[in-house]
Amino acid sequence: MASYVIAQQFEPLKAKVTVQVFDEAGKPFPNADVQIGFDDPKTRLAVYSKGKTDMHGLFTAEGVCDGMMGGSIKKDGYYDSGFPFKITGEKDGKWLPWNPICKTTLRPIGKPVALYAKTVHLEIPELDKPCGFDLVTSDWVAPYGKGKEQDLIFKLIQDYHGIQNYDLRGELTFNNPLDGVQESSIPDIGKYSEFKWERQAPENGYNQKQELRNAWFPDGSGKKPIQSFKTQDIVINWDGYFFRVRTMEQDGKIVSAHYGKILGGVMVYPGRKTGKPKIDFTYYFNPTSNDRNLEWDTKKNLFSGLNNDETPHPSWWP
Repeated sequence: MASYVIAQQFEPLKAKVTVQVFDEAGKPFPNADVQIGFDDPKTRLAVYSKGKTDMHGLFTAEGVCDGMMGGSIKKDGYYDSGFPFKITGEKDGKWLPWNPICKTTLRPIGKPVALYAKTVHLEIPELDKPCGFDLVTSDWVAPYGKGKEQDLIFKLIQDYHGIQNYDLRGELTFNNPLDGVQESSIPDIGKYSEFKWERQAPENGYNQKQELRNAWFPDGSGKKPIQSFKTQDIVINWDGYFFRVRTMEQDGKIVSAHYGKILGGVMVYPGRKTGKPKIDFTYYFNPTSNDRNLEWDTKKNLFSGLNNDETPHPSWWP
């Protein structure tokens, strides 16, 4: 994974940056492999500065670039990481800030597991009626599809008068009283790592209902549409949701449950031609009962035969 920054202008100026690498416990990480590239203003090719972090987890690189530079940190047994850096201006032939200390974390590869991982693009089968979706078959349940378990239940209604005059609203609910969803933000240690989220889904804190909405009103203000349940922006917004489904209890205790997560969120769009709204989301589902581990082994997707549009990109590791 690499970090890239672009300046507002494209003049050949000097740039200098220091990367400081830590482990998950917050201790400096020595001997990590660092590579920082400076885009050559003449050839438009990156000139790389390579080396290892010292005992304090530090590595410094300097070069001339046209305003674009990037870098990555690697170590066997760890997820690749980038680092934060934003050019704020230039002075005396140098990009600013000059030699900032950019901190990042290398996260160890734990115990990745096989998951059902898929990006789905669905059309709601029927308006104003609960429509169940099976996470294993990735299909609507009867009478709309071949699914068997109502893991996620969508209900949507829409008032559509044009591409800038509509109100699509509804909700996501669940089949069992202890099923549910909860919002999650990525921890600071995951912001620049290929592996971003917590490794395990939470045990508690799930909500039975989540609002879904996408609306645009013709008030002449030019405002963006009203949207709920996050936005599925894999570049900017890595937040998302954990969920628990197929939950069974006995004597007041959960004896069986299945866990998963949704990257970004659920997007709903008005159906302009068919009148039936569309739903998009990317999910990861652990089929093993009571296993809250959601560290995905990207080489072991339990779905097969997915097309490119349905396949979560390996660098979207949640």
